[in-house]
Amino acid sequence: MSSTDVLPGTLVVLSGPSGVGKSTVAMKLIAEKGGYVRSISVTTREPREEKGRKEVDGVDYRFISVEEFNRLTEQDELVEHANVYGNFYGTPKEPLRQALKDHKAYLLVIDVEGASQIRGKGYSSEFIYLLPPNNEELLKRIENRGAQDENDKTVRMSAVAMEVERAMKIYNHMVVNDDLDQCVDDVHRHVIDHRRKLLEKKKAGETLYPGLNLKD
Repeated sequence: MSSTDVLPGTLVVLSGPSGVGKSTVAMKLIAEKGGYVRSISVTTREPREEKGRKEVDGVDYRFISVEEFNRLTEQDELVEHANVYGNFYGTPKEPLRQALKDHKAYLLVIDVEGASQIRGKGYSSEFIYLLPPNNEELLKRIENRGAQDENDKTVRMSAVAMEVERAMKIYNHMVVNDDLDQCVDDVHRHVIDHRRKLLEKKKAGETLYPGLNLKD
């Protein structure tokens, strides 16, 4: 049994601007730290093919019908959901419940809008927002994502600034991703500290996951 197995599970919401390294940080947490499970969203769109690789059901997303998505919504079985250009996306509750029962940290890489839906629902969540080290590095990452037009880059930088301002009101921690290994260590430390606090609440008899109707 690892040291994290005695700590209560939790939902970890990980967000940040495009290109900041969210997925890379999530993968390193799972591979190197232990005790983490990656959330797999459901979507009504068709699998896509990119760079010769087609998305795999159950790995990249769970691809479901609109009828199934509507059923999950009506039964309040989605942590959060959104309509993106006519396709529905959402985070199902049941895998989160299982991760919590297994004393795991459930990693959800999501945008600020999704995080705002989750905030206050009673999921005992830890909200962490990743930042680039400076505006110059952010601009470089935006350019690497295909933005070459000066007006486009200005619009994107302005959008990021507004998002960061909003994130400061939602997230528990803002972590700078300058050095990847240090960033992973910082995120992991915040998650462990949060889970230790949950353990103290559990010992005091508090219900840890009221928003999920889950018995501890």
